[in-house]
Amino acid sequence: THQPANQRRQAEHAGGFQGRTNKLVDSCYSFWQGGAFPLVQSLLQSRGELAPGGAIYNAPALLDYLIVCAQVAQGGLRDKPGKGRDYYHTCYALSGLAVAASASELPGVPEGWVNGVRLINPIFNVVNDKVEAALEHFRAAE
Repeated sequence: THQPANQRRQAEHAGGFQGRTNKLVDSCYSFWQGGAFPLVQSLLQSRGELAPGGAIYNAPALLDYLIVCAQVAQGGLRDKPGKGRDYYHTCYALSGLAVAASASELPGVPEGWVNGVRLINPIFNVVNDKVEAALEHFRAAE
């Protein structure tokens, strides 16, 4: 079985991702680490090395960390409890939330956490329909 290096960065006790060993979890890594998983899963599935719908990370645990620990009551997201919200962590935590929300299986995750979350392209960190429109525009220009 495969275990990508970034899979080892998901903290079992918190559900979020660490940037490196012996560091606390940080919400921005939900995208910087978590954004790679759909790409790796797609590759493994295309090779027949992972069953369709199979997962190589714990998306429900990541969503739990983002909604319960990283969200600030007044709006925005922070890197971890005890810190203030900021635009950087809000952007990448929301991007990670969108990646995790697109997982095929989300047992135990309340629907309200993922309803209305738009699918993003993990390569460009832009909502998927805008990426498709841009790609179509440039294909037509060739």
